[in-house]
Amino acid sequence: MHKLFYYIAFLILLNSCEYFKQSQPVDAVVVVGDAYLTNEDIENLLPDHYTTEDSTIIVSGYINNWATERLLMQNARKNISLSQQEQLDKLIEKYRFELYSQAYKQELTKQNLDTLIKSVAIENYFNEHQKDFKLNEDLVQFRYVQLDPLYADVEMVNKLFKKGTVDALKKIDSLSLGFKSHFLNDSIWVQKKIVFNRVSAITPANEDQYIKDNKYWKLEDSVGVYLVRFNNVLRRGDNAPLSYVKPTIKQVLLNRRKLNYIKKLEKDLLDDAIKSKKFQIKS
Repeated sequence: MHKLFYYIAFLILLNSCEYFKQSQPVDAVVVVGDAYLTNEDIENLLPDHYTTEDSTIIVSGYINNWATERLLMQNARKNISLSQQEQLDKLIEKYRFELYSQAYKQELTKQNLDTLIKSVAIENYFNEHQKDFKLNEDLVQFRYVQLDPLYADVEMVNKLFKKGTVDALKKIDSLSLGFKSHFLNDSIWVQKKIVFNRVSAITPANEDQYIKDNKYWKLEDSVGVYLVRFNNVLRRGDNAPLSYVKPTIKQVLLNRRKLNYIKKLEKDLLDDAIKSKKFQIKS
């Protein structure tokens, strides 16, 4: 590892040779005032497998940043007023408490919070807040099959597609290796833009002609033959369907449960401290 340090001789421009006269460990290889990095500190920066070029880039970049931060800190201590330093130190201490507190609460939440949100709770929330769930984009329920223009039996697939029964769609799915693309789950709501992405024969310019409730189309363009069936269409501003907003509602309820858990945790912690006299307010 000693060969690495030939690459870091240039890393710090020192104002004076006095930097090297300060007390420091024998294996200190980088020094800025009373701060230093040791051989071990440098070695820990490097991944398991590295080249000489990798080591130069990693080590020089890290040490330059490290040195800059400490030089700025040292200069700040010399040039910022004591009152301002006290204010900054208070903010740092406050931030330290917040970091530890958040980490502790997150760990307890992860260990103890029940994350299962029942369907009835989601449905109840949806029914109570349905007016708040307005669509900001069009949604569709549709299925389609894209075939090559030279596909051997377009009409057979077309008949099965138009029939649309469970058995017919299963048969189509079994033939799907011969399709250019397909999507058969027309019970779910998807964004309208997916239609444009999958069916190039339908575009924003002609969508009003094709994207309608309970409509079937057989379309062709230079890319292929499209069999398309729209079940339902919802427009921007309509009430969102439960199935579409279900993940959002689940997250809202989970966040609410988490917030309540943390509030109870903090209250119990305070109450226990008062009972055990760990927390006292003396007059």
